[in-house]
Order: sequence, then structure tokens, then C-alpha cells
Amino acid sequence: MSFEQLKDRIRETPISSIISQYMSLNKKGANLEGLCPFHPDSKPSLKVNDAKGMFKCFVCGAGGDAITFVKDFTKVEFVDALKDIAGKLGLPFEEYQKEKKKNPRTEMAFRVLNASVKLYKRVSTQNPEHYTSFIEKRKLNEDSVEKFHIGYAPGNNALIKYLESIPEPDRDFAQQTAMDLGLVKYNEARDSYYDFYRERVMFPIHDHYGQIRGYSSRAVLVDQIPKYLNSGESFAFDKGSILFGYYFGKNHVRQLDQVIIVEGNMDVIMMHQFGFHQTVGTMGTALSDHSIRLLSNMTKNVFLGLDSDAAGKKAMHKINADFMHLGILPKHLSFDPAKDPDEFLLSEGRLALIERQEKAPILLDVLILEAIPEKISENLEEKLKALQRVFELLAPLKEHLAATERVVTVAKTLGLKSDSGTILQQYREYLSRQKEKAYPTHEKAKIVTSEEEIEIEEHKQHQERVTNVQESGPLSKSEKVFIREIVCHPEFLTHPNRDEFLAYIGHNEVKRLFQWLVKIYFEIDEAEYVPIVQDELQAGGYSKEIKDIATDALFNYGNKYNEKVVQRMLKDYKVMLRMDQLRNKRRALVERQKTSHTQNEVDHLMVEISNLDKEISNLKNTVP
Repeated sequence: MSFEQLKDRIRETPISSIISQYMSLNKKGANLEGLCPFHPDSKPSLKVNDAKGMFKCFVCGAGGDAITFVKDFTKVEFVDALKDIAGKLGLPFEEYQKEKKKNPRTEMAFRVLNASVKLYKRVSTQNPEHYTSFIEKRKLNEDSVEKFHIGYAPGNNALIKYLESIPEPDRDFAQQTAMDLGLVKYNEARDSYYDFYRERVMFPIHDHYGQIRGYSSRAVLVDQIPKYLNSGESFAFDKGSILFGYYFGKNHVRQLDQVIIVEGNMDVIMMHQFGFHQTVGTMGTALSDHSIRLLSNMTKNVFLGLDSDAAGKKAMHKINADFMHLGILPKHLSFDPAKDPDEFLLSEGRLALIERQEKAPILLDVLILEAIPEKISENLEEKLKALQRVFELLAPLKEHLAATERVVTVAKTLGLKSDSGTILQQYREYLSRQKEKAYPTHEKAKIVTSEEEIEIEEHKQHQERVTNVQESGPLSKSEKVFIREIVCHPEFLTHPNRDEFLAYIGHNEVKRLFQWLVKIYFEIDEAEYVPIVQDELQAGGYSKEIKDIATDALFNYGNKYNEKVVQRMLKDYKVMLRMDQLRNKRRALVERQKTSHTQNEVDHLMVEISNLDKEISNLKNTVP
């Protein structure tokens, strides 16, 4: 993982989850708000928007992303702000630094893995019979196959042949790396190497940044054992740190503020194929503490949709309890009578699953109902045993209101006559008898002095040097309006006459920001717009005035103008900027006139000023 990936990981966390660790926030409509810590504030003027990953004070103008907030709030440098956030989110900061320095073994592993994906994909395009049959039988469409890079490993040692084609001196290193990854095995009896995956459909496992780390494979021949053959743990593949499909779904999880957790790669792929892009999958039936923490920082709306067999139910109970330790109550997404989402979607369709999701009950309540007998016995001991089972289910919540309210309700349902206080005391005594669960406790990242940290410090110093670039002077009212509108409504950038503005923009920073926006807007996804512009504002050396105006515009970004409005407003802005240009030119001529030494020069300047006055007067009639 690189320095930039650490910033991406921080962005994957709702900004409110980070800021709330430094100050109090309260929900207010679509945003959260609190007293601004950057100026004396008696009324909440700081707004926090999770969808955009931004904070903004509408009194003092402070604004930006989570890193900017922590940097300014704690009054530390950029790198120290990253360290502080990483520590609070349980992210091992030192690991990001270590990855900064190129590791030849890791580089070769990625090279071999990326080549294997292309190889298996190329084989699949030749439509081998067993591969084609599997794709058709499982109803996988072309988009899913392409998106998840599904391929086919042939039985002719194709990967070995590729490795043997690598020129020296890299050939032996590549072959050894392939063995370390488990892609290639050695047969001592024959003194030869062979491909580990043969005659199998290959599902690449992407890490959270899109790099291939390993494989899940599916047998297609009748006598093949085992049915599923997956990559083992290696220096390049840590199963516990990866959620299948997360790379493809993370933006949707953030945008929809929900995540669906299923079991197995085919379930994830089919959920995405049917439009449930906010779906991720466990690697096996477990979900690591790391993954629980990652998802809980992104959203509090969790749907568990694991298989309905015994293993799936057991895993679902464990995952549910892990989320409950963080105060999150997942909902149960049932696929009955189907055994999994793959089968359900193919038989019932997308709308049926949407309806199931809308009506999904809290899983804890489902488990409590299962713990209470349908016919409640009059035997007191049986009632107390049932209550004890409910205590066990509620224990991860400890004394959270969601737990204590359910304790009292269940006691009444069981017909226990003790008062609520007595029942709650029994629950507290039960909790005190339980051993404290060793839930993930992340040590704060150690400070490492290394070549990698020096690189980051140099990066920081470069940013500071750029920030201190001499400003181009104050902005005019028209330039302020122009910046605000262009940043808030980048649809202006799609207009064919946009380049005409360059002739009317006098302020160098405004011109530079506009040119940069034109360049990047057609190269990025809409979901990336806000964070990418935020990065440019922080690192691009713009004045505080421009950063404040643009940050304010980003906070209000989202509602697009129609084409008619765009054309009218572009015309208005062009006139306003042209007026500024003429007025600046007039001021310069007046100053020159004051220092003129001859009457001829004075007269000549007077003519030019008069002509400018006429043009300004004509334009005034068209100014909005």
C-alpha cells in the first residue's frame, strides 16, 4: 500500500466518523453540524457532509477534507495528521510507509499475478467448452465476466510456458515467485514444474485498490476435487484483510450508505450483476476484525445475507455479534427458500430482493424470537433458561439502550413477574460474569524514521513551498462568482465555447484552476470529482481566498443546471469578466496618464480611456 492509498483509505471512512473523534457533532438534515473550533462560535456553524467527504464553516470559511480538519484542529503538520487519523481508525501507518519503498519480491509478485490474469482471460476468449458451459449455466453476463476479470486456466501448463519465456535474469526470480504464490508447484518424482490451477474457472481476488492478490477457482470437470481451490496465504495475499468485491463496491457503499455482506464470490458477482453494487463477500465464512472495522467506519447500515446452511448461519451469528460490539445492529437479508442470493436472484429477480431488503428485520430480533419457545412454559426454570439465552445474544451490546430495552421486553413476553429493575440487575450480573471479549484493539502507529518517512516529509515540504507561491492579487467580484459557479457546476465545462473564457480571465490563479478543471473533468468519474478537486485545492498553491470560495462551492455541488441555463449563465459570466478586464485596463491607463510627460501622450491616453468607457457603458446593459 502506498502513501496515496492511505489517503484513499481515510476517504473511505465517513468524514463525520473522523471529525466526531475530535469534537461533538449533531445530525441536522442531510448534514451534521457542530460549533466551529476555528473561531469563537456560539451557534453551530460548522457543517459536515459525509456524501461529499467535506466540512465547511459558513462563518469563518474553514473547510476541506478530514485530513485538513485534523491538521488545522491539532495544529500539526500534514504527515502527523495522517498518523493521528490512522491511529484512530486502526490503520497501521508504518505499513503504508514500508510499502512506499519498492520491494522487488512484491513487484515481481504483482507482475506474475497480473500476467496470469491476462493469460487466463486470453484463454477464456477462445471459448473452451467447459468454461463456456459454466458461464452459460450460471447465467453470467458479459459485463460481469469483464468487470471481475473471470478467466480460465487450461490444462497445458500455460503459466509455466509464460514464465519460461521471460528473459534472464528475471526468469528464475519469476518462477520462484510463482511458486511462493502457489501458482506453480514442483513435482519431485518427475523433476518438473506444473501449473497449480488446471481446467478451472478463475476468479481473481482484487485487493481494496484493484491489484490482483490471489485466486478463487471453480472445478468444471466431473472428477475434479476439490470443487473450489483457492490461493493460500502468502507474502502477497492476506485473506483476512480482503473483502471480495470491495474494490468494485466501495464507492456504492459510501453513496448508498449501506453494505450487503454475502458469502462466496459467485454470490457477490451475481448481486452486482443485478444492480446491488454495494455488496461485498467474505473470504470463506469468516469476516476479520479488520474488515468489520473498515465497513463500520463506512456505514452503519449493514445487511447480512449469508447462505442458509449451518455454516452460513453460524458465520452470520459471529459477524452479527462483532458488529454489535461496535453498536451496529445488522439486518437479516433472507433468501428463503433459496439457499443463497445467486439462486434467489435467478429465480425471483431483482425487484423481489429489493422488497426483501426494504422489509429486512434486525437480525438480533430474529435470533431473540428463535431463543424464545413458541409455547411458553409455565415452568419458572424454563423461563429463566430462555432469558439466559437472550442475555447471551445481547451481551455484545453490553448496557446499550438497545440491549436493556430488549431485556425488559423479553422478560414480559416470558411472563416473568419481577420488576424491570430486578431483571436489568440480573442482566448486569450476567455481563460481569462474562470474560471481556478481546475485540480488536489497535495500537497507535509507531513513529518510524526511515527513507520512506523522509520521502513523505519531502512531499509535505513541497506542498508547503507550493502553497507559499505569491498570490496574483485580490479577486474581483466577477471572478469570485465565476469560480464558485464553475466548481459547483462543472457541467459548464462541457460547453463547446468554454475555452473563450481564457481570453477574459485576468487573475492567474483563476485561469490556472479553470484550465485544470477543463483538463480533468472529462477524465474522471463523477463520484471522484469532489475528492480530486479537494486535493488540487490543497496541493496546487492557490490563495486562501480561492480555496475558501472553491471549498464552499464543492460543499454545494450536486444539483446540475440544464443546457438552457448553462448557455445563459455562460454568456452572463463572459460579459462580467470582460467588464473586469476593461475596468482593469482603464485603471492602468489612468495611472499612466498621471505620469505622462507630454500633452500628446496625455491626449492619446484620453482617447483610449474614452473608447473603453463607451465599451463599458455598452456592456453594462447586458450585465445580469
